[in-house]
Amino acid sequence: MKSLAKIIRRYVASAGVLVLTVAFFNLAVLYLIGWQSVQRHGERRLHAGEEMEHVAAEFSTADQGTAEHAARYRLSEKGYAYLEEYHFLWSMLLDDGGNVVWSWRLPEELPRSYGLADVAKFSRWYLMDYPVRVWEMNGMLLVSGYGKEYAVKINLMYPLWQIQSFPRYLSIAVGMNVALFLVLALWFAYRFYRSLRPVCAGIDALAEKRPVLLSEKGMTGELANRLNQTSRILEKQDRKLRQRDDARTSWISGVSHDIRTPLALIMGYSEALAENPELGEEAHCQAEAVRQQSLLIRQLIEDLNLTSKLEYHAQPLRMTEYCPAVLLRETAAEYYNEGLDERYEITAEADPRTERIRQQGDIQLLKRALRNVIGNSIRHNPKGCRITLRISEEMGCVIWKLLDSGPGIPERVVDILAGRQADNGKEIHVMGLRIVRQIIAAHGGHADFLKKEAGGYGVELVLPVEGEL
Repeated sequence: MKSLAKIIRRYVASAGVLVLTVAFFNLAVLYLIGWQSVQRHGERRLHAGEEMEHVAAEFSTADQGTAEHAARYRLSEKGYAYLEEYHFLWSMLLDDGGNVVWSWRLPEELPRSYGLADVAKFSRWYLMDYPVRVWEMNGMLLVSGYGKEYAVKINLMYPLWQIQSFPRYLSIAVGMNVALFLVLALWFAYRFYRSLRPVCAGIDALAEKRPVLLSEKGMTGELANRLNQTSRILEKQDRKLRQRDDARTSWISGVSHDIRTPLALIMGYSEALAENPELGEEAHCQAEAVRQQSLLIRQLIEDLNLTSKLEYHAQPLRMTEYCPAVLLRETAAEYYNEGLDERYEITAEADPRTERIRQQGDIQLLKRALRNVIGNSIRHNPKGCRITLRISEEMGCVIWKLLDSGPGIPERVVDILAGRQADNGKEIHVMGLRIVRQIIAAHGGHADFLKKEAGGYGVELVLPVEGEL
């Protein structure tokens, strides 16, 4: 489950990226609007004062002998072009008495003479709903007007102290906005984390095969519903698997129990026949063969029952203290005490450091694992072989290496035990080695297979060291 701090950091970072993206987007839109305005109104949009100055500069005065006073002022063709270019609808020139001494397209509705109050009004606001520009020119007033729907005129005036304190107010406003943004981002991140926390707990419960029952309300309601459904499905499947495994274990245990009595009779009668002096040599051999096969069947039944219990953790471990080096030597000695065939030789080699190691484990099961490996070498080398048992301590682990001078374990068997190949159960039997791996795994270790130089594989059993004398 992600920590609260990590979720909040990512949420705030994502929100910050979103805000910056929106801000840049708005700046791009404003730039696009400005660019379109320039394309629409010309390559270079001048300040209003510059426009009026350009027009005023194109006025000229006629000869003093002209009879009409209004004819003294003339505008050049370039000046008229400026008026068209700057989108003025009309224009007029007022003398110091407020009278119109020159005009261009002046609407009939506008008066031809203005008082001081009129000039004050339209300079600040509108002239009969026409937005106008005013420019002083040699003691006279140049007035140019736009269409009534062309522009909006706004006059603003602020106290000087407000203008001077604007940067401070702006910094305060920006700081408050940033603080508000952080508070809101943290709040929403915490709410998001709180809504996800049950979902994460449900996922952890599924991983641990525990039932999940989440509330299906809120932002994660649909996800919680899916987790609840998944939990019910997995619980149902797990229940069916347990029932199947219990039935399998019970069947194996029942079959093992039912076979014991007739198998004991067969072994008893075959042994009696093998020792009966009245029977001929051939009958003795047949009785001994029946006895040996009965022993093999009993061993297979015991292996099947043991591997089933180990697989489903139904075999209790009788933990006692033991010395791994001593256990290895005892196992080798048992074979000699049982009358080992002269064709076979078993040697046990122990690193001196292992003599001080003491472990906790089920001695009978561990000895069973060692005997399975040794017995495997004996069965698959009928002409005899040398079996070497070595024990050492490396990197905090006890390592048993069991090798023989014969062909070793076939690669196909190793592939089957490693799950790289299916076990058809017809040509190769791997139950003994599988039990070895299960016993070592039950003690917290693992069994590996070592490639020999002459071909085939040996066995390496690894157990973690628990303590020393």
